[in-house]
Amino acid sequence: MRRVPTVERVTTVGIPPLTASPRRLGAAMWTTGIATFGVLYAPQGLLTGIAETYRLTAADASWVVSAATLGLALAILPWALAADRFGRRRMLRVAAVAAAVIAVASPLLPGFAGLLVGRFLLGAALGGIPALAVAYLHEAAGPQRAGVAAGAYVAATSVGGLAGRLVAAPVGEVVGWRLSLELLGILAAALTVLFAVLLPPTEEHRPVPLGRSLRVLGRQAVNPRALPLYAIGAMVVGAMVAVFNALGFRLEAAPYFLSATAVSLVFLTYLSGTVTSRLSSALVQRFGTRMPLVAAGAAMVVGAVITLASPVVVIVLGVLLITAGMFLAHATANAATARAGGSGRQHAVALYSVAYYIGSSVLGTIGAAAWTAGGWAALAGLVAVLGVLVVAASVKVRD
Repeated sequence: MRRVPTVERVTTVGIPPLTASPRRLGAAMWTTGIATFGVLYAPQGLLTGIAETYRLTAADASWVVSAATLGLALAILPWALAADRFGRRRMLRVAAVAAAVIAVASPLLPGFAGLLVGRFLLGAALGGIPALAVAYLHEAAGPQRAGVAAGAYVAATSVGGLAGRLVAAPVGEVVGWRLSLELLGILAAALTVLFAVLLPPTEEHRPVPLGRSLRVLGRQAVNPRALPLYAIGAMVVGAMVAVFNALGFRLEAAPYFLSATAVSLVFLTYLSGTVTSRLSSALVQRFGTRMPLVAAGAAMVVGAVITLASPVVVIVLGVLLITAGMFLAHATANAATARAGGSGRQHAVALYSVAYYIGSSVLGTIGAAAWTAGGWAALAGLVAVLGVLVVAASVKVRD
């Protein structure tokens, strides 16, 4: 009888208690995933209207999307360092409240410059959520159940990204693009506030010295196993965002003259990424890390070539291949980055996220500029080149 308490203490060392019900934690992750990625990419369906209002080129209008993703990219590391000092739950709640306020205020700022400033600040506030969410799940749910909650969060981000794109365009055709963004901002604000309320408490946070965090970041910034993965993440998302930034300008003009609502339906190709991202882990287990990455790059090259055709159905098929390849590469590279990071995996994944969103911002705008300068052939050429570079970088990836 005396041995029983001792055995219990030994077997539970290092296993954090479950402090949150799975339903409450899952609900929190769904609300923030839908809100964050819904409002982040919603303007892609409204770019032609914004360009018409301010008499902009496609490249200039694309900054409405790129400003937010750039703000998010630049904010990820500061949010992560602040969480090391003050705790992830506290900083997640700060990010949620800040994002709620800015989501409502940013569409009301006057002029195109005001719109860009608001979008940049919104991205910076939203950056705290993807930077901290997965690590927080391990604190709140424990390692045994964190995987389920993380799966709910990833699923919610894909649903949010698709829903924001699908809803913004038809609403914008009825009430105008600015009011469409305002209505989506109000909805996102409500969801982020609900997220802040739902977040369950975790064990008392132990502050991590800033110097230690910076040293780990420095090591992961030059980690030779992670560097090609950072580059792959940046290139694949940049290629896909470039396509979606310019697609409305192509299909709403001659000879197609499709409505913004009709063009928004092309975003349903986003669902192909749900399939390929779920297949990625099985492919890695069977063939290793390189094969899915090479296949993804090749799919993007083929998809880019196919989009040069004239029929809308064929164009959509090409976009579907680009999207499927992007998500296959992203899911594979993201998981491989965590493995390559070793004990500093959280910082490696944070740096991957920085590269990912910088790629979305910079390459998305470069793609729109290519469309403005040389039409769809120039944009497709850029995407094909990025696909080839993904294949080349994949050769450098270690299993």
